[in-house]
Order: sequence, then C-alpha cells, then structure tokens
Amino acid sequence: MLVSVIIPTYNRAKTIERAVNSALAQTWKHLEVIVVDDGSTDNTDELLEAYGSRIRVIRQKNGGPSAAKNTGIRAATGEIISFLDSDDSWLPPKTERQVNLLQRTESSGVVCCVCNARMLNSTGTVTSFRKAGLYPKHEEGIWSNPADILITTFLLFNQVAAVRREALAQAGYFREDLPYGLNEDYDFALRLALIGPWAFIAEPLMEWHEHTDNISRTYSQLEICATTRKILMDMGTSPRFGPMLPRATLNRRLRYLRNSHYALRLKDHTNPSLRLLGRSLLLCLRKNEGLCSRLFATRRMLTRQA
Repeated sequence: MLVSVIIPTYNRAKTIERAVNSALAQTWKHLEVIVVDDGSTDNTDELLEAYGSRIRVIRQKNGGPSAAKNTGIRAATGEIISFLDSDDSWLPPKTERQVNLLQRTESSGVVCCVCNARMLNSTGTVTSFRKAGLYPKHEEGIWSNPADILITTFLLFNQVAAVRREALAQAGYFREDLPYGLNEDYDFALRLALIGPWAFIAEPLMEWHEHTDNISRTYSQLEICATTRKILMDMGTSPRFGPMLPRATLNRRLRYLRNSHYALRLKDHTNPSLRLLGRSLLLCLRKNEGLCSRLFATRRMLTRQA
C-alpha cells in the first residue's frame, strides 16, 4: 500500500530538512514524499535539491496552505494520503502504525486514522489529545463519533492524519476561500468526520513545534472566531453535509461563537469601559462553555477496539 506524504512549505529553510528527514525515516518504506514549495524566497529550493530523487518537489506561486496541499493531493498516487507541516516532524513508526490500523479497520468503513502528538512550546509539553479534551478508553481502535466532538473542539489534524484517498475525494479538497486563509484543516477534518468513523492511536507519534520565527502569521482571537463561525454556518446550510450534523450541538456552538465574536469586538474597542465589558463577557462565556462541556449530556469520545 503506497502512502503519499505531502509537505507544503513556504520560507521554512530553517526547518524543512527536519520535516523531510522524518518522513524519509519512516519504518513504512512504501511511500512517496511530495514537497510543495509555495513560492519560497529563502534558500528552501537549494536545500530540497540535495535530496535528489528521494523526494518530488513541486514549485508554485504563493497561494497559501490550502492551495499547496491541494496541489500535492492532485499529484499524489498513493492509496493513503498523509500531511506534514514543514516545521514539524514524525516519529519513525507513525506511518506503519497507521497503515496497519487502517488495514485492520477497512471493513468498518473507517475513513482515516489520527494519532496523538506531542506539542512542544515555550511553556512546556502537552499532547494534542489532552489539549482537545480527548481521553480514549483504548490505546488504539475505532472512534465512532468524531463529528460530534469536532463541532466544539479543535484537534491537531493535518500532521497526525492518514486519510484514505477515496474518502478524501468524497469529503472534497481543502477550501481556498476561507477568510484570512485560516482553519482550512478544521473545515476539512469536520467534513471528513461526517463521512465515516475514524481510527485512532493514543500514543504520540508526531511532534508539533512552536513557531519561533516571524514567517507564520499570528492570528487574532477575533479572526479565528469569525472563521470558525463561517465554517460551521456554511456546513450547516450545505445540502450534503448539513443534514448529517447534530443540529442541537451545532446551534449551541454557533450561539457561543456569535456571542464570543461580539465580546471580542468589544474587547478590542478604543473605549476602556467597553473593553472591560468585552473581557467580562468573554470570561463568562468561556466559564459557561467549560461548565457545559462537563455536563453528563455533553457528547464524549466514543471508541471501541479494532
């Protein structure tokens, strides 16, 4: 089974070798590594040339993360598609563990496999599952309700997912029209979650590294909130995906995002009194959301052994 590894990159000369080397060091050797250089202006091109025929490099004008990933998907020939950001890295057994699990769960209609990740930053280390509030009962297996969870939770996705090619085609490619070019991974993951169950591996098999240069833009809370709200609104009105969404959970999440957007606008106001009001509203909203997430009725991650 061929795995296509897609590495989009833009001005990541400082980290691209770490990413490529981790892909080439996978214990699963039946793979192709496709690096999409999205218009880099540093010496990324020179570094990639040193790999010769071990990788395939596609160069294009800068179009953003979604455009780069979509270019890689169109060029890929593998039955499984995996993505790796050019400033992150995989542990050697990641691909092999995911392929084996996808093969074992094929009869269950599993569309992709996600693994846990170590998120390394200046404040310490946390796993992506814990950050998303995911506590599976098994070390690996089948996750039957990913859409229920992803409506209200961000899960590190691009770097930890191995996706069946036919499922990717059903879900559609990455959106290139989102505001600020943001949250394309969340949008894609939610569509994929509506198609079928996922496989999961609770062990961290990937390392996410905090951005340490000025190339990656830091998005504001307001931008993230606005884009997330647009994604869910678009999904809810989609003739194809809308009927698949749990409507009560979706509506509650949209209310929270609408109110949060209003509070964040107040928080950034020039009037000190309105800024204080915005911070207070935001604090109340987040406390209430945290309380709701702890209620027994709130959806939990439902898993079973493969």
